[in-house]
Amino acid sequence: MELSKKIILLNLIMMQMACTSVVWNGGIYDADRAIDTQTIITQIAHDQIHALGRMPIQPNQPLSGSLVMMGKKYWYVIQSDTAQQIAAPLMKNLPKRYQMTAPYSGAKLDALPVTIIDGNHFYSEFCLDYLAENHQQNQILTQLKFQQQANPQHYRQCYATTGTIYMKPHYFKEDYRFHEYIPIKLTLKQKTTNIQTNKLARNLLLTPLALAMDAMSGMVMLPVLLIGDLFD
Repeated sequence: MELSKKIILLNLIMMQMACTSVVWNGGIYDADRAIDTQTIITQIAHDQIHALGRMPIQPNQPLSGSLVMMGKKYWYVIQSDTAQQIAAPLMKNLPKRYQMTAPYSGAKLDALPVTIIDGNHFYSEFCLDYLAENHQQNQILTQLKFQQQANPQHYRQCYATTGTIYMKPHYFKEDYRFHEYIPIKLTLKQKTTNIQTNKLARNLLLTPLALAMDAMSGMVMLPVLLIGDLFD
């Protein structure tokens, strides 16, 4: 009996704001919202990274020690805390090119995904896959902390990084130049908010009534639960 009362009380608490939630969340199926926010991702450009560079270490400088991936159009400055993790495998002289893949799914990527989220800030999530051909390559990939997959010759390392994108300057020293270009797919992530004034006014009018109904449901049900204890 105690367990059933606890379940009823828990359901009651979870439903306390049901009416108000329906009013503001667009009905039962969320199809009638007064304020609707959508995320739009648009492809805006392509680029190619051809070299790596390192920002000089200077005190009180936000980009000090950061890794710079140098593209034909833009520079991608990666924060120093993840810079070395990404730079290390790219600078290793392995005979084959890494295969870029998507995290979780492992789907092959034709280009490195870079998403601009706020002004000139970006984030990127990707994995590097490599099929080792001998024991020496196995050792190199293990030292780089690549994870061995179901196929013992298949290694993978995934990254999630943020940084800042800049227009390409005229000159900067290259610390390492790639044998092949790394393609970049640039996308822009934006949030749009649509406010329907007639629905907003309706919700403001209905809110006091919805709150009253939510409060009444609790005031009616709770005494029933309490009175039940008298007859145990």
